[in-house]
Amino acid sequence: MVAVELMKVEMRRNWIQLLITFLILSFFTPLNIWSQYMNYHNYEFVDFLYTEVTFIFIVLIIALALVQIGSERSNGILEFTCSLPYSRAQIYLTKCFLGLSVILIGWLFSFSLTGLILRLNEIHTIYFIEYYLDGLGALLLFYSITISAGAFTGTAFAQGLVTITVSILPLLLVLLTIIQIDILFNLEIALDDKLQNVYSISPVSYLLFDSARYSELYMPFLLACLFLIAGYFAFIKHPIERTGAFFTWKSMNRPVQIIVIFIGVIGFSAFGYLTDERMLGYLIGGGIGAFIGFIVSYYLIFKKKK
Repeated sequence: MVAVELMKVEMRRNWIQLLITFLILSFFTPLNIWSQYMNYHNYEFVDFLYTEVTFIFIVLIIALALVQIGSERSNGILEFTCSLPYSRAQIYLTKCFLGLSVILIGWLFSFSLTGLILRLNEIHTIYFIEYYLDGLGALLLFYSITISAGAFTGTAFAQGLVTITVSILPLLLVLLTIIQIDILFNLEIALDDKLQNVYSISPVSYLLFDSARYSELYMPFLLACLFLIAGYFAFIKHPIERTGAFFTWKSMNRPVQIIVIFIGVIGFSAFGYLTDERMLGYLIGGGIGAFIGFIVSYYLIFKKKK
């Protein structure tokens, strides 16, 4: 359950980030349309397919979630909060409720104001509802990824890095796997078709509005729920102390390092082959990828930040 008194504390503690996020979510799009209407009096049509501001909103949402957990853990504030007479479940749910409320209320304000401006000025639109629903799904998805990453990681930097990695990982793995199959078995695979199949479950695809995604509009909302649930159990079970470790649960270190090395091998080997078009380039690239993957993973995961 959400703790009301704790929510008041969270609001006082992070009121600047909450206010900035709310104001930009609420007024950026309607003010943008209004300014264009005032500058161009014959402005009678808006195609939201080319209104590419979702990325700005996502950056704000990620920053908010980083402040809520990552920064608080690094500063020792989260450890203090957990010493208060609230369960970890209450703390996590309260933080999520506050962040999700800002997103939903800001989205509702923006949707209502934009619709009112369009209606009063008789401006015709295309993809208006689709744009806003897709944007809401994207905001909820990236917020849930970031807040969940905060439950697994020990610093704000680690939380942000895991958020970026999780966002691009599905698309990256499928792309590299297809390239590897083509190199090793000389099989020509329709790249566009395979990427399209994984497109809707790749968070990075939601950085920009795509009208073709409207038939699978439920996907970002479903993924957001799954990430929030994963973060809930991680926040309850994993250590909360400020140790400077990349992951709060040490058992994740080695498997994640293996994954990083594996991605380095298949990525650099593919690059080496495409550059040299010989297996020698493939092997050299794979060796370089393994070395870089090991070094990067070692210093990121096993070296604690003070």
